[in-house]
Amino acid sequence: MDSVSLLTHWAGDEIRYLGLSMGKGEGYTLHDGKTIITDRCGVCKDKASILVTLLRAAGFEAYAAMTMAGSKIEYIPADQFNHSVTVVKLKDGKFHLLDPTWVPFVRELWSSLEQQQNYLIGTKDGEDLAITPLSDPEKHYFKIFGNSELSEDGTLTGTLIIDAEGQSDASFRNTMTRNFRSTWRANFETELLKDFPQMQIIGMNFTDGYDYSKPFQLIVKYKIPGYALKCKDKLIFTPLTVSNLFLSKNSHLRVNTSVDTRNYPFRDACTKSILIVDNIQLPNGYKYNKEPMIDTFNNSATSFSYVWVVGNENTFILNEKVVLKKRIYDPGDWVNFRRAVFAQKRYAKEKIILVKSPQTNSKTR
Repeated sequence: MDSVSLLTHWAGDEIRYLGLSMGKGEGYTLHDGKTIITDRCGVCKDKASILVTLLRAAGFEAYAAMTMAGSKIEYIPADQFNHSVTVVKLKDGKFHLLDPTWVPFVRELWSSLEQQQNYLIGTKDGEDLAITPLSDPEKHYFKIFGNSELSEDGTLTGTLIIDAEGQSDASFRNTMTRNFRSTWRANFETELLKDFPQMQIIGMNFTDGYDYSKPFQLIVKYKIPGYALKCKDKLIFTPLTVSNLFLSKNSHLRVNTSVDTRNYPFRDACTKSILIVDNIQLPNGYKYNKEPMIDTFNNSATSFSYVWVVGNENTFILNEKVVLKKRIYDPGDWVNFRRAVFAQKRYAKEKIILVKSPQTNSKTR
């Protein structure tokens, strides 16, 4: 896989995407490796073709394949293709999809935005129409870890760590690689300040957008004066980590859920797993007096869990996990999909109320 990865990224990064007509039959004609190496440019079929050339030179069995990006292909003999990719046979004896058009600035070798999509491999003997498999949601995780302290005056001080992989990783890298390096920090700050304008960012570190060797990570040290509403003997707040930070990275939260039923399949961007773990040190003398909150469900389309408890030394502990198991959902999945979206949105607004314990006055006689 090291060789496959290096060759796929080379084809993606070093062959410029540029569409030029090169004569009769241009639509589906695969140009030879010498031409592509010389020109160092081409469209998707040229990127796929040079990757086939590189893989075969390295000893792999590889072929070009055709698909319809973002759409279904009907099982009829018609021109339904608009994109070319590559397949390689590995030791498991199976063909694995590679897409050198989509891999620039992405850790994935195949875009999982194209799950449950038809494709046709161009072997000598011919192949039947196939469908791209579902990708494990855990391969596209979006994790938020919080460690903070809430003061009696309502100030929240702490550290926020965001880890992302797969298409979640690609979404963060897209924010970086489509902009000048000098704007990267400012863009992340803008995203945070959009929801919390009073936030003071004390420090920030993040993965280099061009470093494919590891998943994306963002670490933010912050201070938010007046984060919790102080009302007499109470402090009222919603944990920062569950407030749908970086909303643009969570496409399912932007799906229109106003209709009660669906008659046709519907889609999200990608399978994904969102995990939130938060530890908040509560101010001395303040208590959370209600029972621990537990909300959980699991079905074929989604799963959701939300737990908050007060741990030792007056620490508020929160754990939330959302799993979206498909890219294209059946109409019958709509109820469960909406349920997961509604649950995540609900807890993004849920208020935690801390009550100050009455002081016991001791008198000396």
